[in-house]
Order: sequence, then structure tokens, then C-alpha cells
Amino acid sequence: MSDIVINDGSRKIKLCHNVIEVMHKYIQQGALSKEAGGILIGKENISNNNLIINNITSPMAQDHRCYNRFIRRDSCHITYFNTLYKKNKETLRYIGEWHTHPEASPIYSSLDLKNWKRICRGSNYKNSYYHIIVGFEEVRMWKMEHMGKNLKFVDSFTWRSIIGE
Repeated sequence: MSDIVINDGSRKIKLCHNVIEVMHKYIQQGALSKEAGGILIGKENISNNNLIINNITSPMAQDHRCYNRFIRRDSCHITYFNTLYKKNKETLRYIGEWHTHPEASPIYSSLDLKNWKRICRGSNYKNSYYHIIVGFEEVRMWKMEHMGKNLKFVDSFTWRSIIGE
């Protein structure tokens, strides 16, 4: 798998191959599959405003997972972020959340939207947050502006386009 570059207006967002590989590993296939998710971690290039998403967490022991719900409960997601943050001399930041849906072309739910707004309102920073939902045919990304007032669909890509399935 290779990196993916997504255009968000004046900003380019690079999803590194290791991030894509983790998402691909958790695609929901079949009635017994469970939603999976975690956080997206990356860095902003201050000179050109581009964003690189190069780290991701995957489901952990205390997370709640069922066929149509993922709730990130495990504090190890934040511990992992804090460790990376310190190791990388505070150059990384929390980018947003990702999770799977048992859909070909995923659409966010009212619970997803409520969670994304909560994340924005809880932030002391004026960052935009990016959220990814992984379907079994397509991956879609949205951006939530600071304070959770504006949600924008950013882009999507198909698994077929990057791995030839």
C-alpha cells in the first residue's frame, strides 16, 4: 500500500501507508464483525499548512466494540499519543478520530456527529479536526471546524483504487 494525498482546499493531507494498513486490517466483513477505531495523530507543516497523518491507534482492551458501534474508552489511546508527543519533541498533534462502519460507502451517524462536536468544543486550540469512517468499499473523511460549528465532507477513496481489490 502507498500513501494517499487528499486535497482540502488550500491544504493537502497525506495519509501515510502505515495508517491506511491499520484501517484496512479492521474493515468490517460479515455479520459477526465489530466496529473498530482509534485516534489519528500527525503533524502540520507550518510553511505550507499541509498535514501528515502518520500515526494511528487501533482498538484496545477497554474500548466498546459491537457490530454497529465503537466507543473509544481505553485510556491507552491517550497514553500512546502522549508518549509519541514527547518522543517527537512536541511536534505531533491529535488530528481526529477514525472508525469503521458495516457499509460500503459510510455515512456518519448522529452519534458520530455528536462525538465530533464534543471533541471540538473540548479543545483549547483553534484546530480543525479530521474524522475518517472506513467502509468495506470506500473510506471517507470529514472536517469539523473549531467549536464544532461547521462540518465539511473532504474526500473519499476506494480500497480498489489503492490496493486493486
